[in-house]
Amino acid sequence: MHFHLPKPLHGWRAFVGEVGVIVVGVLIALGAEQLVEDWQWQQKVAHTTEEIDGELHRNAASAYAWLTVAPCVEGQLKAIDVALAAARHSGRVQPTAAMTPPLERFSEDAWLNARALQVTDHIPREKLTQYSQMFYLPRRLAESEVELHKEAAELRSLSPGISPISTDEVGSYQRQAGRVHELLNRVELAETLLLRQLASHGIKLSQEEMSSILKSNGSWPGECVAPPGAQRQFAPGS
Repeated sequence: MHFHLPKPLHGWRAFVGEVGVIVVGVLIALGAEQLVEDWQWQQKVAHTTEEIDGELHRNAASAYAWLTVAPCVEGQLKAIDVALAAARHSGRVQPTAAMTPPLERFSEDAWLNARALQVTDHIPREKLTQYSQMFYLPRRLAESEVELHKEAAELRSLSPGISPISTDEVGSYQRQAGRVHELLNRVELAETLLLRQLASHGIKLSQEEMSSILKSNGSWPGECVAPPGAQRQFAPGS
């Protein structure tokens, strides 16, 4: 049995030409669609990068704000140290200023959203690594500041003074003060490192922003508020 293929109406050459036109048209359409998709992702990446940089800038402001009042917090803790040391001999804790470390906001919402929406899949790997590193300290600080605030609250009962007080009770308070010292140093060091890290990637506060933060924190008693650069230097390797 023989089968005969039907001949195209205008011949095989015309038929192949028509198919070729269709194939080329499909390829052009697919290419155009890919170009549009690439352009849309570029727009998303640009918008998301702007949001992430803005979030890091706000984290820099939070770190700077905390460090400007760090001398005030240190002064409160040192006053508690002195009062407790004297209480070992007198059996009485003199009234002190309440320990009030501030709670600044450190966030990574824009970064987490970018990862959840897979925008980070379209960010260059080097830039992606930088962002991942720059959000490590804010994440830790969000936890450490809350912990410091909680531990410092254990010392606030000393504020009105205590009389009488036993040496065992004094020792318990001194151990708590030691934990607060350790946390305070940890927070200060992390915030100092964060500002340096962000600055190395071009994320810095303007002079106007720093002046505004110093002014807004000027309500602390005494003259303890100071720019971070005027504070003590951390020991190498700390």
